[in-house]
Order: sequence, then structure tokens, then C-alpha cells
Amino acid sequence: MENTYIDANLDALDGLEAFDEKGKPLASRIKDVKSACAIFEGLRKADEHSSQNRARVDAMFDGANPYNQAQLNASGQGLKTNLNFGEAQRLLDISLSSYVDLYSSLEKLVEVRGTMGEASEIKPKEDIVAEELTHLLRAWPEFHSSYLRLCTTFIKHGVGLAYFDTPDDWKFRVGGFADVLIPRQTPSSENLIDVAVGRREYHLHELFGYIRNEEAAKKVGWDVEEVKRVLIKNASSRGRSNRYYDDWETMQRELKNNDIYEGHQNPTVSVLHFWVRELDGTVSHYICAEKSPKNFMYKKLSRYEKPEQAFVMFAYGVGSNGTYHSVRGLGHRIFNHIQTSNRLRCQMVDGAMLASAVMIQPDSQRAFDELGFTHYGPYAVLSPGVNIIEKAVPNLSNSVQPALNDMANQLARNTDTVSTYGPEQSSPYRNQMQVVADMDVSSRLSGASLNLFYASWNRLLREIVRRVVTGKKRDSFVEDFYRRCEARGIEREFVETLDVERTKAVRSIGNGSQVNRVSSLRELLGMMPQFDETGRKNLTRDIVATRVGHDLADRYIPQMEGARPTVDNKIAFLENKELMNGQPVPVVSNELHGAHLQIHVPELNQLIEQLNMGVADPVQSLPALQAFYQHISDTAQQIASDPAMEGLLGQTKQVLQFAEEMINNTSKQVQKMQRDAMQGQGQEEGQEEGQERQEGGSEMAAKMQEHQLKMQMAQQKAELDMQIKQAKFEQEQAIRDAENVMKLREKL
Repeated sequence: MENTYIDANLDALDGLEAFDEKGKPLASRIKDVKSACAIFEGLRKADEHSSQNRARVDAMFDGANPYNQAQLNASGQGLKTNLNFGEAQRLLDISLSSYVDLYSSLEKLVEVRGTMGEASEIKPKEDIVAEELTHLLRAWPEFHSSYLRLCTTFIKHGVGLAYFDTPDDWKFRVGGFADVLIPRQTPSSENLIDVAVGRREYHLHELFGYIRNEEAAKKVGWDVEEVKRVLIKNASSRGRSNRYYDDWETMQRELKNNDIYEGHQNPTVSVLHFWVRELDGTVSHYICAEKSPKNFMYKKLSRYEKPEQAFVMFAYGVGSNGTYHSVRGLGHRIFNHIQTSNRLRCQMVDGAMLASAVMIQPDSQRAFDELGFTHYGPYAVLSPGVNIIEKAVPNLSNSVQPALNDMANQLARNTDTVSTYGPEQSSPYRNQMQVVADMDVSSRLSGASLNLFYASWNRLLREIVRRVVTGKKRDSFVEDFYRRCEARGIEREFVETLDVERTKAVRSIGNGSQVNRVSSLRELLGMMPQFDETGRKNLTRDIVATRVGHDLADRYIPQMEGARPTVDNKIAFLENKELMNGQPVPVVSNELHGAHLQIHVPELNQLIEQLNMGVADPVQSLPALQAFYQHISDTAQQIASDPAMEGLLGQTKQVLQFAEEMINNTSKQVQKMQRDAMQGQGQEEGQEEGQERQEGGSEMAAKMQEHQLKMQMAQQKAELDMQIKQAKFEQEQAIRDAENVMKLREKL
């Protein structure tokens, strides 16, 4: 049988040409529509056996019974239990739930990279564009269902495919090997697929829409006359005679007026898409009718620069020999187990029914014919000549149940799913480390499949973004995307100049498992002191979003607008200029106070060093010292209760002490300079007494001012110390309470 597949596959590839008679490379590897149909027929024959296997797998998931009911009836076993207990569908739902979580748990599906503007301005714009692209995808009504079909296809059968009908349409379609045929022994790489043939069913109005503007259709590659011929051949009239059209003018008029029952009575048109990899690596696109084509309906050489712009393959594994057809999905892995499990369960049901039944043996044929029960209230009377037989029914629960349990364990080991019903899972004696270890095994089992998925998901999202930002034809979704970006201050030029090749999918924390996500976030909590302020806020938001979802997370942890510390750093540098001029700057509560301190404190340190070295003017520096001291003190109060800021608070406190001493010393120095300046102004001896009195008054006022300043700084210092001590006390108290709770739990 395998030789038949190989021969059919080779016959299909014979329709692909590479060089002409003179040895020159051909621009098109498909000669004509006849060669294309020969390729399709060869690939279809090579896929017949695999198609039968896929049908059996689909039937298993759809609830097909383990026995052929007709055969049971013919053999006199029509009453035998014949049920599909749905175990395969349960395993599919478990596996599919991980892939659903990969995108449903995310706030943004993609990351983009801009090329315009300053570095500090690009990141906020990138985040906005990513948010709006995510909104674009989720606003598409078919996105969720298309994503589910894609995941279901490659989970079931091992390979799924997302493809595009046109170069401008960003909405992808989904298929599998039943919808898209490729040569057998094709390595699992899109760039190595020589030809792919997709089968589509089009309604008449869909095909007509491509050639509605005949001149424009001809320019992009449509054979208008061939499309008309196919439409006429497949369209029937509204009349009772059910005749076929032979007049394009009449048919076109009814198509425009929606008079043809294209969606109800008329059959759909079966169409073949051919994607052919040319010798230069580009991909040509051909479209023809499946039945009796005379020419290509559409032909465009080198339509795509590379295969992923036309289609993206999703694989459940790498296969036994690295080819697409060697990849086995969940359905192939569990088929034999599920069939055997269903039959064993059916046997258990039959055994239970037999055990609960009464076994009666008539003495004669007459007794059998006259067999009957007569009920008298709580008891019944049998006909004469009938005996009740004591039976010994085997205990199937002792023989069948262990086999079922073993098969369930084998399924858990051989698939990417972990059963939630095993005895080890429900044991109350499992400690926290055992739970974490089990989750680690689960994550490790699904990691390979998830990595393969993300590799393909990255390519698909990258192609979608490319079509959205560079496409010439923009539908209502894309136009709404641009309007939303402009409303948030993002220029069209910024979007259109994105570095599309650096687009990638955002990975979900926990690899598709909420349990793993919670565990990962708990581990990150232990590392929170090492994060900057933005990182801590993001972690807190992720924890909240895991519990309530990203939509409700804004109620508790509002999403931060703008960039990471870059914007706050820029604001802090601007504040430094105001503070250096001695201007007071208020502290805003929603700032990244840690980032501000990291900018302000070094500037204050530098000013103190300049005064110590005598290179700074005391008179001009004193207002700056006082402004920095006040602003940094107020900023430190904002983070005094944050235990993660304890180290930064300690450094800030030390610098504030140095600044306090420098303010006192500089104030004395300025006062002395003022006295010396006033003494130099005296010229007459008669004025000395009055000057002394004036100096004494000035000196007294200076001392009073100095005393008030000391008292103010001492009060601020005391308040700051008190806040730090209170925060430390509350933290220690919380730790002691947690330890007591843990000790109590251990005792219980």
C-alpha cells in the first residue's frame, strides 16, 4: 500500500517543472491547468488511506460507537451495550483548554517595534499600537472560532494550517490535510513545501465579487471569462424548470439584484487553490474550478515573497522522520486506548445488567410459551414449570476496573494532558513540594508542543500585522484600527513604518495553565524587591488579573500610561533644573517615586561635593540645597511604607543627613559673608556704634532664622524616622502573623 502512496505522490510532482528544454529556469513551474489538475489528483490519491484514518479519528471524537451495530444485530447481539463514553472528547477539551488560555489570559496578543521617534517616545506608542491590534483581532467575529478550529485541527490530526485567500485580506482561514494537500515526505518546514493545494467551496456571489469590476479584476490576475463560464455552469434559475443559465447578462443582473438562490438552492462551486514555490523562493498562486476547468480562473506569478505570507503550518510535534505526514496528533495517540476502554466499559455495563437480572429456566417448551408473572402487591407468582436458577456472575469490577485504571494512566503518560482524577491527585497527604513537582511535570510535558505552537503563532501574527499596516485595501476593521490609534495620538506614519519582522506573540505566563500561572507569580513575589517600581506594579497587576481578569484589573491596579521609567526619568531631570534654581517642586502621588529618587539623590550628592571642594558659590547653592532637601524628603515619605524600598530609603536618609549639615554650614558661611560685606561699607567712625547695633540685630535675626531652620529639619527628620519605623514594625508584625498561621496549620 505504501508503494501506491509513493507512486501517486511522484505522479503529482511530475506536474511541476523547473527548467525548459534549454536548461533555463522557468518563471512558472506549472505549465497549464491540465498539469495543475494532475497534481491535485495525484495528491488526492496519495492521501486516500490517511483520509480514512482521519475519518475514523473524527468519528471517535464525535461519539461513534465502538461496535458496528448492524453487525451486532446480524449476529444476534443487538442488545449488547454499544456506547461511546466520551473519554476522547474529554481529553480533547483538556488539551484544547491550554491553547485557549494562551490567548484568553493575555491583555495584549502581540508586541510590535516602531522605527520613528526618540527612544523614550517609541515604547509608549508601541504599547498603544499593540493594544489596538489586539482589539482589532478580538473585534473580528470569527477570530475566536477560527482560532479554536485551528487548535482543534492540529491537536486532533497533528497538523493544522492557516491561509489567506488574497494578499490584502488579513483574516485567515483554517484547514487541515483534508482541506490542503501537500506532497508526502515533505519536511516540516513551510519553506520546503513545493506545492500545496487547497479545496474551497465558494458561493456564487463570492466568486462574482472578485470580478464585479472586470477591468480591475483583469489587472490583478483574474480570467474574467473563465469565472463567468464557471458561474454559469454552476448556477440554476429561479424557475420551476430548474434549467441552467446560458446567458451571462441575465445571470449578472440576477446576481447584482440578489435574485439567484445562491445560498439556498444553488450548489456551491468547488475551487482549487494552488500555492507553488518557484525556484527563486517566491510563491505563485493559481485558482481553478475542481470540475472540468478550461483555464485558470486566477493566475499570479510570484504573488508572495515567501511561503508564510500565503499559509502557516501548525504541527503538534516533529514526527518520526521530520515530515508533516509523520506527525501524529492526539487522536492517533489515543485511538486504540479509547476503543478498548469503550468496549471494556460496555462489558462492565452488560455484566451489571446481567447481575441484576433474574435467571429463569422453563421445564418444557409449553412452560416457556406460557411463561408469565402475576403480581399480587408486594410479591409475584410465576407460571408452573419454571425454575429460578442460582447463578454465579463474575465480578467484572475486580477484573475490568484495574485494566481501565491502567489504561487511564497510560493515556496520561502518552499525551500532553494530565488527568485530574487520579488517586494521587486527590490525596490529602500531598505536601506543597509534591504539588509543585506535579505541576512541573505537567508543564514539561506540554512544553514541546507549546513551543512548536508559538513558533507558528509568531509567523501568523507577524503576517497579519504586515497585511494590516502595509495592505492597500483596508476594510472597516482596519480603518477603525487607524482611527483608534490616531485618537490616542499615534500617527499613521508611525504605524505604517513598523518593523514588521520583529513582531512577535506575547507568551502567556504558566504555559496555558492557570495553576502554573499562579505558582509562577508566587515565585516572582519572592523576587519583588529586586524589581524596579514599574516591575512591581506590573507584577501586582498580573496577580490581580489572574484572579479577576484584565478587564476588571483596572479597578484595582490601573494600567500605567506611557513608558517604563524613561518618561519618569525625563521628568525627574527636568525637576532637577527647577530645583537647582531654588524653585520648589511639588511631589505627585502617582509618580514612580523610586525612579525620581535615583535621579534626584545623585544630583544632590554632587552639589554637596562641590560645596565641600569650594567650587560652588554658597550664596547661589543654598536655595538649591533647601529645595532639593524638601523635595527629596517629601518623595521619601511616599515610599516609606514600601518594604521593597528599604535599601533606597536608607541611602536617601544618609544623603539627607549630609544635606542637613551642609545647609547649616552654608547658612553660617552666607551670614558671615553678609556681615563682612556690611562692615566694608562703613566709612565714618561715628557710624560704628550704630553699625554695631545693626550688626547685633542682624546677628540676632540670623541666629533666630538658623534656629527655626534647625527645628524644621529636625521635625521633618523625626517624622521620616517615625514613618520608616512604623512601616518596619508593620512588616515585622505581618511576618510574625504569617509564621503563626503556618505553625497553626502544621499542628492541625
